[in-house]
Amino acid sequence: MTELECLSLMKAPGDIRPGKSTKCVIQILVTSSCTLACSSCTQASNLRRPHWAMTPEQFEAACKSLSGYQHVVGVFGGCPTISKHFPDYCRIIREHFPRKQCGIWANDLLGHGPLCRETFNPSVSNLNVHGSQKAYDEIRRDWPEARPFGLTPSSHSPVFASMIDLKVDEPARWELISQCTINQFWSAGIGVFRGDLRAWFCEIAMSQSLLKQHDTDYPDTGTKVVPGWWQLPMTAFAHQARTHCHHCSVPLRGKGSLDNGDVSQITATYSDIRPKRGSTEIVTTLEQLQAFAVDKVTEYRKNATCNTTTPSPNAHDSRPNSATTNTSPSHSTPNPIT
Repeated sequence: MTELECLSLMKAPGDIRPGKSTKCVIQILVTSSCTLACSSCTQASNLRRPHWAMTPEQFEAACKSLSGYQHVVGVFGGCPTISKHFPDYCRIIREHFPRKQCGIWANDLLGHGPLCRETFNPSVSNLNVHGSQKAYDEIRRDWPEARPFGLTPSSHSPVFASMIDLKVDEPARWELISQCTINQFWSAGIGVFRGDLRAWFCEIAMSQSLLKQHDTDYPDTGTKVVPGWWQLPMTAFAHQARTHCHHCSVPLRGKGSLDNGDVSQITATYSDIRPKRGSTEIVTTLEQLQAFAVDKVTEYRKNATCNTTTPSPNAHDSRPNSATTNTSPSHSTPNPIT
């Protein structure tokens, strides 16, 4: 598959996602900080790195840029409630959007239950407590309409593994990218890159950029956050796809690990990252990644049923490994590599 063929099949930020009750979500990433350190966190909140929070002024500019947008606006992290600006975010989003459009992605309300109940629509919010009974009980008590989950583990497929490192050829990469479940079913995002608001067609592209922003040689791929940016076609984000998608492992649908696991799989491109807890395992083959073990990486609760906390034979060891595993897909999504 070529780049243009791939782009024609991808979802731009404002496109409707078929089969999703929310139809479309654009996330505003307000902080990289979190109370937890889940294995293979998509937003790298489990890593040792400088953390940041969006200012209220930046958050308002992000909201204003979405004028005319009719679908879900997510307040995203990290854990958004950890930010000292969280009350300001809630005030500002209420000024710009009806409650039915406002969602929050958080693992813990941290005493902000009444404010969340006033601000956010529970039907379009994501409240995965990642094993915390205390957080679960607080949500049920202070926001009774909300639907927390996650007392049992979720499964996170690897994110920071490069398909180039894994020697997937370019036509196959474009075909895999065209089927990426994050792009097809999840969300675009707005974040802060080197102090300025930027937007990405994909929350993982955003995560990669923010992870690497302190590297002065790393390019600024973000789109300027101006009114109507979200209406741009996918071709306007082609530079982001070229930079980020080929250095992502989401399209490979690796088995990954449980959120409470101790090992995050990465490839050489990301060898400098260090988790707050546990360790990394550098993978060098699709077999070691256990590619195509799941159908959709976004079904992290379902995927937990095929996962265990048993570590890979190479866990806690940064040396490459050539362990062999059957990578034939057992699900309906095609595997262009075989």
